[in-house]
Amino acid sequence: MEVIKNILKRILPTPFLKKAFLIYNRVKILTVDKILFPEYKIATDQFLIYRKGFPFREAEVKLDMPEDEAKTYMQAWYDWTQEEYLLIFKKKCWIEPHYGWAIVEPNKLLYYSLGVSRTWSQKKPGYFKFIKKKEIIHFPEAISLRDSGEENYFHFYNDVLSKLYFLQEHSIDVMSFPIIVSSKLWMKEYFQYYLKNSLFMQSLHWIVHDRQYIQCDSVIFCKPLTHRKDLWKAILSPIVVNNVFNPQRKIFLTRSKARLRFIENTEEIEAICFERSFEIMDADALSYTQQVELFSQASCIVGIHGAGLTNMVFSRGHCKILEVFPPPDLGYLPYHYILLATMKGFQYRALVGEPNKINFSGGFHLDKDRFSRSLIEFGL
Repeated sequence: MEVIKNILKRILPTPFLKKAFLIYNRVKILTVDKILFPEYKIATDQFLIYRKGFPFREAEVKLDMPEDEAKTYMQAWYDWTQEEYLLIFKKKCWIEPHYGWAIVEPNKLLYYSLGVSRTWSQKKPGYFKFIKKKEIIHFPEAISLRDSGEENYFHFYNDVLSKLYFLQEHSIDVMSFPIIVSSKLWMKEYFQYYLKNSLFMQSLHWIVHDRQYIQCDSVIFCKPLTHRKDLWKAILSPIVVNNVFNPQRKIFLTRSKARLRFIENTEEIEAICFERSFEIMDADALSYTQQVELFSQASCIVGIHGAGLTNMVFSRGHCKILEVFPPPDLGYLPYHYILLATMKGFQYRALVGEPNKINFSGGFHLDKDRFSRSLIEFGL
């Protein structure tokens, strides 16, 4: 199977493969996965905490944007609900290594073991790998920090670290439990930076989850509501920022054409930014320390939707955020950074690009006149 995947990656465009995967995974979820991995049902009265919140309403998001298209898509989020829960699961299960799913005998998936487990992009574990599992370690009890977006820079803060502070808030002594974290996340520079700078993190009993299946008699799973200001304040407290705010420092976050979601006519857009005294930066080319130092001084960040915009949280003053989106395939614009900007008290606007001019390039087009006008209207 891996050989076939590698061949397809060489001969077919990545955007095409991504769309094909979503179709394949959706069909698989609706058919084969229902047989191989049926859901282990949990009633809401089994949770220590369970509620459905309205993140946009609770954050009191205000849509300050003249672009009707962006505003229309964003308004749909006011009716969006999200679960917040804390589950102490007192039944023997296995945490599988690839995605962090909890599996209950003989082959049932605990969907609440992952924060966002019901999306069409979420892969299921390998059935035969589970049946033939050999590397097994046992813990009587543990806390799982495995999560759907665990290897993403934004989700590291919002969906992984937040769990620790959420558990503490609800009187769970996290220092008394082994804590399971993905080996891929453990190796990330930003995880190690955070670990190095947080005495709290250093005091925890970490289980780095690599290839083994972790068998537990009791596991704690949780999911705080997204973008909770109190949790983000606790998360960011160990990060030391020595730089002072610079009201003249403006940053344009670009993305390489080797990646998905980039501006096809980026040379035109970057030329406009350069004329208006923006620094052109690619977050992938910066170390974590460099990102903290750079964005702590930023008074304005313009960037393509992506994890690099998470760095706005390091700004030491009032910052303006202009997020550039590709045309939405599913009829909505992701909420991550308007909520983050609202949480920080920053001014936020969104600009929606146009379909790509090159089929399956992975990029999108951004009209240079519209972009220039948006900068002027936003006082940039």
